[in-house]
Amino acid sequence: MPAGEYFACHGSGRGVGECTARGEIVVEHRIAERVANPRDTEAALDWQLERVGSTAWQDWSLKFQRMAFGYAQDSGWHDPADALKWLDHHALLREGAAPRGALVWYQAADRVRVACSLGSGQMVGPLPCGQVGVATLTELSTDYVWSDPHFPFGH
Repeated sequence: MPAGEYFACHGSGRGVGECTARGEIVVEHRIAERVANPRDTEAALDWQLERVGSTAWQDWSLKFQRMAFGYAQDSGWHDPADALKWLDHHALLREGAAPRGALVWYQAADRVRVACSLGSGQMVGPLPCGQVGVATLTELSTDYVWSDPHFPFGH
């Protein structure tokens, strides 16, 4: 089932991507619309690596990732925890090793943070220490999930 499709029905569906209607209530399954980011993965990683050592992004991990992927305006989410809830609600989170360019959502210093995977367990972004850096994910947290770099409200 391709991403970005919206399914509505008025009958009874049993397969993947189908809906179920009971009486007058129609249950619709929405798949989040996918679009290409203004900046591709390698350009986003280069943008981030150019900022290693900066303390200007302290506690702004979501804004940092949004800017890295080329979105100048607000993401529509209040913070990484809000984004994580939205992604979870739309079934866009995955477990396991994060591929290069994926957003890694992790718990550290009593809050949810987000960084970008460099692959091989390495990630880049504003770290809990307050500066942009490269770190091994397992050194920061054992509680993490990942998603594609998806900013559905970014522009």
